[in-house]
Amino acid sequence: MTDRPDVRNVASGQVNGFLLQAGSVGHVSVAAPPPAERPRQLPLAVRGFTGRARQLAALDALLADEGGPVVATVDGTAGVGKTALAVQWAHRAQHRFPDGTLYVDLGGCGPDEPIAPGDALGGFLAALGLPPERVPAGLGARAALYRSVLAGRRVLVVLDDAGSAEQVRPLLPGGAGCAVVVTSRATLTGLAVDAGATRIALDLPGPQEAAALVRAVLGPRADAEPDAVAGLVRGCARLPLALRVAASRAAARPHSTIADLVAELGSERGRWEALSVPADERTAVRSVFDWSYRRLTDEQARLFRRLGLHPGPEFGSHVAAAVADRGLAETRRLLDALADGNLVEPVAADRYRLHDLLRAYAADRAERDETRADRDHARIAALGWYAHHARTAYRAVAPELAEWHAAAGLNTSAHPEIAFPDPVRAWDWADREHVNAVAAARDCARHDLHRFVVLLANAAVVPLGQRGLKDDALEVCRLGLAAARRMGNRLAEHHMLLCLGHGYRLARRLPEAIGVLRTALALTEDRRMRSGVLADLGWMCVDAGWHAQAREHLASALPLSRELPDGGHLESFVEYNLGGAHLGLGEAARARGHLERCLALLRAAGRHDREAYALHRLAQVHQALGEHGEAIALCERALACEHPRFDPREHAVTLDTLAISLRHSGDSARAIACWREALTVFDQFADDRGGGVRDRLRAAVSG
Repeated sequence: MTDRPDVRNVASGQVNGFLLQAGSVGHVSVAAPPPAERPRQLPLAVRGFTGRARQLAALDALLADEGGPVVATVDGTAGVGKTALAVQWAHRAQHRFPDGTLYVDLGGCGPDEPIAPGDALGGFLAALGLPPERVPAGLGARAALYRSVLAGRRVLVVLDDAGSAEQVRPLLPGGAGCAVVVTSRATLTGLAVDAGATRIALDLPGPQEAAALVRAVLGPRADAEPDAVAGLVRGCARLPLALRVAASRAAARPHSTIADLVAELGSERGRWEALSVPADERTAVRSVFDWSYRRLTDEQARLFRRLGLHPGPEFGSHVAAAVADRGLAETRRLLDALADGNLVEPVAADRYRLHDLLRAYAADRAERDETRADRDHARIAALGWYAHHARTAYRAVAPELAEWHAAAGLNTSAHPEIAFPDPVRAWDWADREHVNAVAAARDCARHDLHRFVVLLANAAVVPLGQRGLKDDALEVCRLGLAAARRMGNRLAEHHMLLCLGHGYRLARRLPEAIGVLRTALALTEDRRMRSGVLADLGWMCVDAGWHAQAREHLASALPLSRELPDGGHLESFVEYNLGGAHLGLGEAARARGHLERCLALLRAAGRHDREAYALHRLAQVHQALGEHGEAIALCERALACEHPRFDPREHAVTLDTLAISLRHSGDSARAIACWREALTVFDQFADDRGGGVRDRLRAAVSG
């Protein structure tokens, strides 16, 4: 003890009176009193920060927790804006932490060695006012002293770019009043388990939010080139770091246009240069990706770069296993590791996505780190996997229409394989993979994998058309036709012409559809094949309103269809369309006879999934005869037995027929409801049949 006024307390730095200088007396430990420093260590907040309202609100909400130290982790892929979000929020919130704000860049994914937790603690304790001689050497002792100093204080701690949960745990306060925000490219699931951390996953901003970021950097120039700004957003895959770098480069080039920079982004050669700042590695998008890539194991890196060869941005684990040439279980473990590092994004059960810049980076790594033979092997494995499953899905949905594959030499195999035990699962797969099917067809065409293109076109045209993707449907059909002709495969060429005809029909370009089918008819003398083309020609002529021509084609097809050992499949289709042709010619009684025979053939074959079409057309016959009660009943039966994969536009056609008879029967309210539902479908698909429905609806509402 001393009463000398000039004695300075080394624990606090203040001049006091009596002072205990001993570290302990007897067996009683005495802790150093809390220092008085109130550090504010946050780096500069990003100028022009935009968006992220939902994530900022989630961080705000955590401050209501009074039960203990609040811990939040912000994770996401490289360059997505984790640090910008954490620092922005911390600047907004630090007034609620009167005892200070601590910040450290842990360098978990940076170019240098990560910061050791003990070194980070040493820096924090110094910032909190402890002199070096008071800071113990061991990690455990430093962590204990750190928790002691923070006890009873309100301090905000920002731990930026953590590499692992182990790097973070010693830096967590022990009591209530403090809050910790951790940013990382890893998900840090362990912190949720043992520290109750709340995870905030940071995804790419939406297109509008991304465009707002560009405008914040470029100002009025962005308003002068809105299309170029949209192109810049697409070229940067909405990645905030890429957007800031690109927009800053555009701002530094006042005599160039934003469109000039967008053109650079479209070039493989110019992309990475456009997304870097000279002599500043830390802001180069490629370098930031490199830091994540270098942390991967050899097997993880191999899978990641080969995913860059996958034709589309989204994929399942089965095709990933095919690309990696690994087993399914091992591939799933590797994908989990990549997802944990935010190098792939899980989007559904067993399904993942790479955003466009990461995919371009992965492909570039494959170009650099794999031999050409290995790249070709991986690419063919992926494209062959899609072609094989397109073929097997098509066989599951329409086995009678897939018999020609083997005859045309289009047999395939793939591993690991997905089985399609019923048509519904096959349709689900085709729906899920329609984007990849188009991308795969393009890739196959570029690499002269002609038989794969044919199979993809054969299977993809209907799912694409039913989704209203008319341009994509026609593109894959044209690619398939060109591939068949390059192979010199006349059978495949014939079927690709049929596919193209169906593509034109789904696009409601009926004259072109009929012209293509006439070319197919001239290509073959085979009776069986001619019967199918004649049936399709009759079908499309009915759709076009060319009823006399339809009747002629169908009359020629009918006797040929009866010769086929297909269980009455083609014959029922011909009878159905003859019903439509005679109805269009005003011959309702003859139409009814054909449609009743169609229904009998379908029921005998157990094809109840196709009865809805015949029931609807039979309803039109009764409607033409003025028998509206029977027409209503048949329409209701048709709607009730529609297959889950029924074309929504055919559903709308049935609703239109039902509404006409309902109005004739005096039920205008229900008719109006049916027309409105039908019009929604037609408008969704930009189908020209919506015009007539709109006229009938307007008349019903006004009358």
